[in-house]
Amino acid sequence: MGYKAKLKTYLVRFDEGHEYHGAEARLRGMTYGEWEQVTGLDGGEGDENGGASVRRFVDHLISWNLEDDDGKPLPMTMDAVKTIDHDLVAALNNAWVQTLIGVHDGDPLPESSPSGGPSLAASVPMEALSESLAS
Repeated sequence: MGYKAKLKTYLVRFDEGHEYHGAEARLRGMTYGEWEQVTGLDGGEGDENGGASVRRFVDHLISWNLEDDDGKPLPMTMDAVKTIDHDLVAALNNAWVQTLIGVHDGDPLPESSPSGGPSLAASVPMEALSESLAS
């Protein structure tokens, strides 16, 4: 019996106090091939210009809670995205990409995360290092 590989889904939302708190979007992850193309690992230059990035975001949308001025749900289409504030579109797209790579600003470090204190390795005085390099 084989393993059925499925793309992960991600929920993008913003913390309380964020300008776009309340806006949510659920998106599919990227295939490895898409990731190679985006990052340029496929030998190309990458395609993270604004238009390609937003089209990719729309293509991966599963759902969102965005509404128009009349309170009607906005369809998940490029035409609908073109009616939304640019900064909101950018924030949702950037949060999705950051979530894909594991660094979404809305995801704080766990309480158990080390503080990043000084290294336990002994430091080498610069004079000693330069003397050993000269010999």
